[in-house]
Amino acid sequence: MFYLKLTWSNLKKNRTTYLPFLGSMIFLVFLNLLMQVMVHNPGMQNLPQAMTVHSMFSFGVIVILVFSVIFSFYTNSFLIKRRQKELGLYNILGMDKKSLGWMLLIESLLSLVISLVIGVGLGSILAKFLFLVMKKMPGFGEDFVFQLSLQMLLFVTIVFAGIFLLLLLHNYFQLWRTKPIELLHGSDTGEKEPKAHWILTIIGFAAIIAGYLISVSIESPVAALPYFFVAIVLVIIGTYLVMMTGSITVLKALRKRPQLYYQPKPFINISGMIYRMKQNGAGLASICILSTMVLVTLSSTAGLYFGKENVLETRNPSDISLTTQTVNHDLEANLTALAADNQVTVTEVVKLDSPNISFLKEEGNNFVSVENTQNFDGVIGTEFLTAADYQQLTGKTISLEDNQVAFYPISGDFEDQTIYFGEQAYDIKERVEDLPMFPKNPSFVDTFFFFVKDESVVEKIYADLNLGTHSSYQPLSYDSEVMMNLDGSQENLKNFATAVFAYQDQLNQSANQDSLPNPSMNYASATSIEVDREETNGFTGGFLFIGIIFGLSFTLATALIIYYKQISEGYEDTGRFEIMQKVGMSRREVKQTISSQVLMVFLLPISLAVIHLAFALPIIRKLLILFGLTNSQLITIVTILSVLLFAVCYLLVYWQTSKVYYRLVERKV
Repeated sequence: MFYLKLTWSNLKKNRTTYLPFLGSMIFLVFLNLLMQVMVHNPGMQNLPQAMTVHSMFSFGVIVILVFSVIFSFYTNSFLIKRRQKELGLYNILGMDKKSLGWMLLIESLLSLVISLVIGVGLGSILAKFLFLVMKKMPGFGEDFVFQLSLQMLLFVTIVFAGIFLLLLLHNYFQLWRTKPIELLHGSDTGEKEPKAHWILTIIGFAAIIAGYLISVSIESPVAALPYFFVAIVLVIIGTYLVMMTGSITVLKALRKRPQLYYQPKPFINISGMIYRMKQNGAGLASICILSTMVLVTLSSTAGLYFGKENVLETRNPSDISLTTQTVNHDLEANLTALAADNQVTVTEVVKLDSPNISFLKEEGNNFVSVENTQNFDGVIGTEFLTAADYQQLTGKTISLEDNQVAFYPISGDFEDQTIYFGEQAYDIKERVEDLPMFPKNPSFVDTFFFFVKDESVVEKIYADLNLGTHSSYQPLSYDSEVMMNLDGSQENLKNFATAVFAYQDQLNQSANQDSLPNPSMNYASATSIEVDREETNGFTGGFLFIGIIFGLSFTLATALIIYYKQISEGYEDTGRFEIMQKVGMSRREVKQTISSQVLMVFLLPISLAVIHLAFALPIIRKLLILFGLTNSQLITIVTILSVLLFAVCYLLVYWQTSKVYYRLVERKV
């Protein structure tokens, strides 16, 4: 009973530092509970692309769990440092370390109970609210019903019991290895003045520059993914080194300039920052990295969500299409009849019979055959069409000789005027600027259309490329593709799409796969923008939801790090500012010095985070192309809005936490 009363008294007396810790733990309980509710919800199985979205949320569970452990230790380190004097005083007054250990155990159990009870209670209410929000997202949430099971509660309880046990063991270790006198002065112990490390500073700047260069130099979206993680690691390492060593080097260089250093405001700011910059540098770097993570997460997920129509248009140049592995002369007529049966108007239709030369490899101005399309380095998607196809697509005629081509790039470009297929040269007679039903769009694989005189030229190119030696191209065959743009009610369009997929299944069932050019693939393959819209809504909605959860997590972490930093700074600066006032600085000068130091500390991380984001934007654009988002202007607008929104939140945190700092410092000023 004694320990319980003492623990409750300690919680009330240390509420300035304990309440943020409890608040962070309550929020982490809520996040983990919410992710459990989402992953195990029956509605998850009914989503389009359910496996993809479920995998995405399962990955989110792991990220939030790891984040919870790391951030719990981070907030606990601030808490235990502020309480070292109190524990040392108890120790000197007669409580041995065993008794202090019992007190810490009761505190941990009480904190665990408070975190779980409030976290689960608030989590249930907020989760219900978020479920209502999800139901407003098109294609994401209709089948979701809020369910809180005993399994979810047990999982969250076990996780946080484990986290608090680890924190307790860590605090025990700190308590047993520290002498009473060290505990008594632990919170007042400052760090020795760090040395300037030019080598580490150079390495830090070099790492950041290398990360930036990777981001702006990557051309291929496929190659961007592995390099993206390399760039992230380099920038994180560089940020910590620059903040912890580069800042010290710069400050010491400024200290060597007497005309600047021996002024009241610069003297206080520079000397104070040098004295504790190793600790401050790590905190500022953490704030910068977390801020960058918030901005990248919000801009990319929100960009996908608000750019989903662009994603649909990129993946579906036409409203509906059907492709067969061999020439099918009845394809267009049958699809037109199905459209009429479902009261759908065909506004535009194109039927192409094209050879199955789908991929070539670009080597300079020479195109050669490629057997393995798993590695897309240098691989180009190709389509060979005739002058007659050109007339059908554009309504214009074009005259081509046997050694001439007309060139149209859907994505990418080819600048030379001569193209080699094998050893045979072909002159580019015309560069087509626009092609109906095939709009230009960036893609993870460049795609080129080549128009030639007639099918005899196609056969010659096939022979020159030695494609007959490759099993995937043998023999030369033609497939049929019908693409349609449609007009009609939403219901009729969906019904027509259902009928087309049923027709696709019928063709596949009646086809003899053994007689096809590629027996491993279905004979017929259909696409529909209406069907894709439902899948895309579910996917982008889930992506945005994950982005919001991650954004809230990282924003809270940023706010709490700033808050704890302000408290630590306030306690440590109180005595120093009191001394400076005694030696001649006026109250007004002290306040100005405080304001400039706090503002400088706050602007540095957010400024560097925005710079990181600006250099990350090129590689983010490349990665979003993999999802079909090609609208660079939309990505830029969403990114700017994300920066502005986060900057407002950041300034609000600055405004609120600065009040705590000023209260602590001005008590002695």
